[in-house]
This record gives sequence, C-alpha cells and structure tokens, in this order.
Amino acid sequence: MLRDYLKIEADDQLIEQRSLSLENRGQEEVTEWIIVNGQGMKTGGVTLFDKLSTRRSWPVSYRIMQTDLQGNVVVDQLTDAL
Repeated sequence: MLRDYLKIEADDQLIEQRSLSLENRGQEEVTEWIIVNGQGMKTGGVTLFDKLSTRRSWPVSYRIMQTDLQGNVVVDQLTDAL
C-alpha cells in the first residue's frame, strides 16, 4: 500500500489530483496526490512514477516522491511493488 512508504499521520488523507501518461519519457504513468491533514489543511504532496524504464540498472517499477509544502523532498523511494 502506498501509505506504507509515506511519512504521514493516521488521519491524513491522500486526494488524487491528476494522472498523466508520459510514454516518451520512459514511464507509462505519473500520478499526483495532495496530502490533507485531519483539519483539512494541505500539508504536502505525493508523486508516483509507474513502470520506470527498463534501461535503468536497478530492477524497480515504481518511484514514490513525497514533498512538504515548501517543495522539500521528504521521501524518495524506489520499489518493485506497492
């Protein structure tokens, strides 16, 4: 599950914003979410890069990036399964 890779609170929600198809960049899909806390305030964002190019030297299919409101990277995780 995606939440297992993120640094978020139990009452935080992920709200999907958009899904893009970027086949020419080596990925099939990029999905973005915003993170909203229990009080309804935005606290950050998450981007999931799906099906990374096989030309890479590591055998992974996904890249998960979480950022805070200032754009600082909180999580940058490569994984083979969600």
